[in-house]
Amino acid sequence: MLGLFTRIPWADVPALFAEPAMLQAARLSIVTATVSTLICGLLGAPTALILTKVLARSRFASFTFPLYCLIYAPVIFSPVVSGLALIFFWGRRGVLGSWLTEMGISVAFSPLAVILAQVFVALPFFVATAVTTLRALPVSYEEIALVEGASPAEVTRKVLLPLAAPGLLTAFLLSFARALGEYGATVTFAGNVAGATRTIPLNIELALSSNHMDAALGSALMLISLYILILGTLALATWLRRLKGASL
Repeated sequence: MLGLFTRIPWADVPALFAEPAMLQAARLSIVTATVSTLICGLLGAPTALILTKVLARSRFASFTFPLYCLIYAPVIFSPVVSGLALIFFWGRRGVLGSWLTEMGISVAFSPLAVILAQVFVALPFFVATAVTTLRALPVSYEEIALVEGASPAEVTRKVLLPLAAPGLLTAFLLSFARALGEYGATVTFAGNVAGATRTIPLNIELALSSNHMDAALGSALMLISLYILILGTLALATWLRRLKGASL
């Protein structure tokens, strides 16, 4: 951080932030990361509930480890490997992409490709955080609700999710941060197309390869500013979770 801050041309930052290419990349990054995070929540929250509240307490508990391996695989994979996996699944000649191409739907080199890459790498972070949060909840609250006549769906909706809200907020923020900074899988699968797939990390790479150091540093500062905003929100979520834990 010190190395970056000593090289950033602070006097030129307003002009760098106002450049059309910078604004375009920032807008695309924020929009795609937001959509990706929402998809992570829609997929990750039920997955975390199944892993912690269904499979772990049933005769299918032995399936939890293979599921964990499958879900967390993108964390272990190289980003380039993840990008290749996405190409051979969603690409024009991929497992599913070939069918979509026949229907006139093109995925690669589009904003949709960026979102798919971001979801692929960010979903494990959401699931891991959500699972940790749900496992930390006292089982007694569920048992009391069941004894009082609540259905499993009501226990989930009225007991588990409200108690897990601060932790789930943390999961959303971590997923957003991971999606925002995604580079390797995105450039491999979606390419670096201005206005379509060029996010802030890809804009940094383009500026570096073009020897425009000021533009690269400006993009880096933009990304750092967004991360600082995320960290501030994450700190608030952590404080709320501790406050809720103290009240229990």
